[in-house]
Amino acid sequence: MLLQFFTLLLMLCLALLPATARAQQSAQGSPAAPRPVISEQEHADVQKFVTEHHPELAALLTQLQKSRPAEYERAVRELVTQTQAILRLKERSPARYESQLTAWKVDSQIRILMARWSRKNDAETEARVRSLIAERQQLRREQVTAEKQRLSEQLQKLNDQLQDLEQPEPQRVQSEWEQLSRRAATAAKLAEKQKSGRTTPSQIPAGKLKQQNSEAAAKP
Repeated sequence: MLLQFFTLLLMLCLALLPATARAQQSAQGSPAAPRPVISEQEHADVQKFVTEHHPELAALLTQLQKSRPAEYERAVRELVTQTQAILRLKERSPARYESQLTAWKVDSQIRILMARWSRKNDAETEARVRSLIAERQQLRREQVTAEKQRLSEQLQKLNDQLQDLEQPEPQRVQSEWEQLSRRAATAAKLAEKQKSGRTTPSQIPAGKLKQQNSEAAAKP
């Protein structure tokens, strides 16, 4: 009975997952794309992630793997997509990573609680879900605010570029030419120095250079 409960619970959770691209294609009448094969490493990565961040879901996955392997594969496939997207942010944007990870944990808790509530409409579960909904909305507000700030900064950079391009053409051309000519001259000097591989006259002390010139003039 306990195993059946766990199985039913996770199946209900799966029903609450966002629609996948495969489901969207089916709705449009397109043939379903072949399901990607999930590697052993991906299974291990998902299990590690879920165990660390949502132990209750990890326990349900273990039960589902034993009772309904096909449904387990479906669940893992969904989780691979979700967890990989979150983990990619870990190095690129730590702040966004923490926000997305928290949002994922809240979403996961809501799905499990709603699966339970669908079997027993109790007030305690409803209150917990309502609290998590409020938390999720606050997280979403913070994410949208952060994204708005990022786009505002990007827009400011574009405005600065447009302002530079609105200068008179001769001034813009002259400014860019000066930059290019300085870089070219620097690169040429460096290349010549590397090519010669010897000390140039400008690097020889004045007294030593005078002596070398005198010796050269004295030779027949």
